[in-house]
Amino acid sequence: MRFYFESYGCTMNHGESKIMQDMLRKEGHTIVSDLKNSDALVLVTCTVIETTELRMMRRLQTFSQTKKPVVVAGCMASVQKEQILDVNPNAIIFPPQSLGDIGKLIKELSKRKPISMKKMDVAKTEIKKTADTIIPISSGCLGSCTYCITRIARGELRSCPPEILIDSMKKALTEGYKEIRLSSQDTAAYGADIDFNLPKLLKKIESLDGDFKVRVGMMNPENVIPILSDLIDAYKNQRIFKFLHLPVQSGSNKILEKMGRGYTINDFFNVVDGFRRYFPHITISTDVIVGFPQETEEDFNQTVKLIKKLKPDILNITRFSPRPKTPAMKMDNKIPSRIAKDRSRELTKIHMDISTKINRKFVGRKERILITEHGKNNTMMGRTDAYKPVILSEKVKLCDFVDVDITEAKEIYLKGTVL
Repeated sequence: MRFYFESYGCTMNHGESKIMQDMLRKEGHTIVSDLKNSDALVLVTCTVIETTELRMMRRLQTFSQTKKPVVVAGCMASVQKEQILDVNPNAIIFPPQSLGDIGKLIKELSKRKPISMKKMDVAKTEIKKTADTIIPISSGCLGSCTYCITRIARGELRSCPPEILIDSMKKALTEGYKEIRLSSQDTAAYGADIDFNLPKLLKKIESLDGDFKVRVGMMNPENVIPILSDLIDAYKNQRIFKFLHLPVQSGSNKILEKMGRGYTINDFFNVVDGFRRYFPHITISTDVIVGFPQETEEDFNQTVKLIKKLKPDILNITRFSPRPKTPAMKMDNKIPSRIAKDRSRELTKIHMDISTKINRKFVGRKERILITEHGKNNTMMGRTDAYKPVILSEKVKLCDFVDVDITEAKEIYLKGTVL
């Protein structure tokens, strides 16, 4: 059977999509890159905000018009089954909790459409070779954020046993991958349900043979605090990208409390300062929600103040979007959309200036980068030890480590030449 995949949302979703594809390949089926050449369509959905949900529904409508079997996976499959079935009553719902049962999915597909289930030559599978791969380390979380539908969709924390993850790492390295992305709703929570933790996992990974780099995915400050010292120690290994994705969400302690985030601004800066003390050039990525219910002008100004103090390399700004089944959806004093948009624009402008100034400091530096992907106009892109993207015009090989001179700085990337 030939499967066409479209995946949306977080790194975790893309990682689970890859797991599904690998399972299907193992069963002898084919992953194709053209919807028209497929026997079945798989939509891995995200529903983190309303605009994303609407986009998913439009894609589902397009998929349904093909009259081919449609599988809906990802978070919508867990929390919005009714909306999916309203659009396509015959859609197969395959939530994240069913990920390991690919055999059941195949059996269900065979009932929906009488097509040949004969195994195909795996060598004919269309595989796009890249330098990076995603390894989900857990699903679910320990949080109680009042705005988050993903928490409802994913449920309680379920960590993958470390021995299985190490086997996945070894397999990825054997297949030639050089950048391993560890993903989760909250990588800092990893292992809390199995008497293990993230620093211990990183230490195991660091002991593996090979020339590779690891990017640790998003961590919530609340769960970093108990493991901070050990985590910093694990980051000292050269195989770990000096990259920290730590969402703050607001500069106001009042709003953080209403969000149910479980930490204060001081807690957040204790984590950031701890990392910067040992890794001065670490890339800091953070997230902010503007227009949360009851966010006053003063609350927003506190967020502006925080961003100016933090000076993050990356800032992901989201306008509050009330999600079904979440406490925040019922909160009073919603912020008008026009005000949320204005606040988003203001933060974007501030951050672009910060990012440009940070990147300019890299000009003239010598960096060893990992070539991770093909860029536009015959360029190649690599990542520095701090996970800064560097664009090269020279011909270099994917997955190679090369020494470069940083020659130019843009708002969100660097340019360089090979030494």
